[in-house]
Amino acid sequence: MEGSRKRRNPSIYLQKTNSSVQFMPPQSYPLEPMGEESSEGTIDIENQPRFEGSGTFSGGWKKRMTRKKHIILAVCILASWIGIYLAVTAFHSEKTISEPSSRHSPAPRRSFTIDNVLDGEFDYHDITFEFIKPADVFNSKDVDSGLYLGVDKSSSVHRFVAKKLADVNYYEELGETSFEYNGIDYTVSSFKPSYNLKRAIVATNLERERRHSSHAYYWLRDIKANTMRPITPYPDSDSLFQLSFVRFSPCYNFIYFVHENNLYIQYINEIYPPQQITFDGSSTIFNAKPDWVYEEDVLASDEAIWWAPDDSKFVFAKFNDTNVGKYEYPKYTDAGQYTKLESILYPKPGTPNPQIKIYMFDIHVGTLYEVGPSQKPTDDILYAAQWISPDIFMFKQADRSSKVMTVKTFDLKKSMLNTIKVVNATSYNGWIDKVRNVQIIPPKPSLGREEFGYVDILVDADGFPHLFYFPSALSGSCRQITNGAWEVTGKGVVGYDLDSDTVFFLANMVGTLSQHLYSVSLVNHNSGVETRQDPNKDDFYDFEMSFSCRFATKKYLGPNKPMTEAGPLTALLENNKSNEILQLTQNEELRAALEKYEFPITSYQKISLEDGLEINFIEIKPRKMDTKRKYPLLVQVYGGPGSQTVDTKFNVMFEESIVSSLDAIVLRIEPRGTAGRGWSFRSWVKGQIGYWEPRDVTEVTQKFIETNIDNIDPDRVAIWGWSYGGFVTLKSLEYDQGRTFKYGIAVAPVTDWRYYNSIYTERYMGLLDENEKGYNEISLIKDIDGFSKLQRLLIMHGTADDNVHLQNSLQLIDRLNLNNIRNYDMQLFPDSDHSISFHNAGRVIYGKLSEWIKDAFNGKYDFVDN
Repeated sequence: MEGSRKRRNPSIYLQKTNSSVQFMPPQSYPLEPMGEESSEGTIDIENQPRFEGSGTFSGGWKKRMTRKKHIILAVCILASWIGIYLAVTAFHSEKTISEPSSRHSPAPRRSFTIDNVLDGEFDYHDITFEFIKPADVFNSKDVDSGLYLGVDKSSSVHRFVAKKLADVNYYEELGETSFEYNGIDYTVSSFKPSYNLKRAIVATNLERERRHSSHAYYWLRDIKANTMRPITPYPDSDSLFQLSFVRFSPCYNFIYFVHENNLYIQYINEIYPPQQITFDGSSTIFNAKPDWVYEEDVLASDEAIWWAPDDSKFVFAKFNDTNVGKYEYPKYTDAGQYTKLESILYPKPGTPNPQIKIYMFDIHVGTLYEVGPSQKPTDDILYAAQWISPDIFMFKQADRSSKVMTVKTFDLKKSMLNTIKVVNATSYNGWIDKVRNVQIIPPKPSLGREEFGYVDILVDADGFPHLFYFPSALSGSCRQITNGAWEVTGKGVVGYDLDSDTVFFLANMVGTLSQHLYSVSLVNHNSGVETRQDPNKDDFYDFEMSFSCRFATKKYLGPNKPMTEAGPLTALLENNKSNEILQLTQNEELRAALEKYEFPITSYQKISLEDGLEINFIEIKPRKMDTKRKYPLLVQVYGGPGSQTVDTKFNVMFEESIVSSLDAIVLRIEPRGTAGRGWSFRSWVKGQIGYWEPRDVTEVTQKFIETNIDNIDPDRVAIWGWSYGGFVTLKSLEYDQGRTFKYGIAVAPVTDWRYYNSIYTERYMGLLDENEKGYNEISLIKDIDGFSKLQRLLIMHGTADDNVHLQNSLQLIDRLNLNNIRNYDMQLFPDSDHSISFHNAGRVIYGKLSEWIKDAFNGKYDFVDN
């Protein structure tokens, strides 16, 4: 699980290969996909007809002619009707997306399996493209050339290059993607140049540590001199040292890095050795680097250091885990007669949390001191920190249960710590969720604005996350600048245009499943929100802006084939196909696969429950349906608080392969408690996760079956999920008692929330001693007898899961055994973490899932002796 916006586990989905941040060989990580490139003569899904219907399988199905005497006529009719499909959709269908047929006369399409997906047949990726930011990010469009980093692969020797969107002829070589040092060849894992293109930070031998963190060898490249030197805490040593990260300061005057949990800085001029800032780093003290729980569920980053925009000083957090409990797990695949124990500092509900202190270092005087008065040890959670100006630092802290957040600023000129705002989440019956950075608004004397301000995302009086403008960083007064029954989504604010004093942001104003770009003026208070894209399309977009918002990358993520483009923002928003626009997505494999295989039909729907609440879900079904046949049904669920997995993004996932290979129907259901629909929908789960999710999932499934009883086999209904989805799966099976779901699969599930990490759990459940009923009755997998009513249950877990510990699954297995329940299968993956990918486990688990579901749907597990 990840952060406060828990997603489906990353290892479930196929991700595009994105080399814009790290230059690495193409891979197929099971994550969500993005990207597209179209060319003349290829089929573009967004130009294909879309179908809507009011009955899933009743009526509307075009029947093929079968009599021999009509065969010639049938061929002609079918040839003219290629691309018009046989069925669509259920309940209140919003939109149906289906793959086109070829413009030519292709060979008959066939089904595909998970192996086809894992073999990369549906792969696509974006070529390397990353805006290079200047030191002064608040500047006019006139000085924004759209400078970006790319990779030139036109010859056998690949090179990093700098180009400009404003000048197609600009081309600057920055160095090859591999190099030799002391007779050893190194391949570059990441490459970060300075804005003046004089130097670059290069990483090699990168090894992943946690979700966001890693270790690597780092190098400083002098681009003009064509030299490379290692970045090391010990410049007199000839050895290379693995570092946690290396970054440039905002003005590129310094580099800073963490080694063995101590912080170092170094002036960019190579004659100056690195300066060690902290000396107490250890296995329990983390300087400028988050510990496990902060990396996973709060900061979502590998660093906890914040530089002033003028490079004059920086602030960092020190995490003290001395009192945090230790979770140990054996490693089985290492050579040796005895297993080795690895451990992680992992706070659980009711146990000590990390203690945090915030320090500031002044470059000019070389002093290190605490921010504000001496801080007593506390369980408060540091949710965010950021410089608002060169002299004002802001940070946000919440109490342990994430009910109240205090926003504080430290004014360096006055050496004063101020509390400027208190956010009480109980006012909207919610919790403090993962916090996004504010958008800084610089002074603009021409408008009479003399101070730095900022735009923040806060929950308004109607319970929706919206934009609020704070004209002064030292004042708690603000003005709400967006409003309505919709949410600011995704990254939130994506850019600020100094010239027009306009803020660009992402929102789901069109519909809860979509995302588009919008803007709002800080000057014209009455202008309201400006829609920057077609408001009638349920599409899903993401944007990255250059520093002035003159240029951008536009990522179309669905529901049709993804495509990423870069160019002038105005041209991108006008869908201009001129030479100004660069298409970044390479998707030859995906295009070929969509022509080769019979791709399922996806429809986006909603249904009203008995209590009147509307639930969104996705239906995925075979392209060709037989109205006289009953189909098996697989329900996939995640449902974590504040997450959103039902949207209009294009996906080629495990579920699509099940529909195609097993001729089944899949539902993906979004229960209450999830994001995108305001806090009146999200807050249902407060203090009682696992209560409403199974009820919603079960009722939607039941209504779907009832409405389509002629085409659904009620004896072949399965449910599955990973991580929080595994928990919801088990709770649904427990609640349903075998009436609806006959089979269940839980991968890496939480079974007892006392075993999960404290910051995530207490955010939704509150403190352990204040909510005993919630922990011990509502959210616990408790009714073990209910599992005896299933045909079969499958539980899968990695033995080295540092996130959801194996303890969860083994405790459940023990209770099944104590109750003499034998209708389950257990699959362990040695030394795999939460992603279950170690030693080929990623391929094995999906193969196992497919085979197990196939056996279930074929009746292999029927009439077992429970």
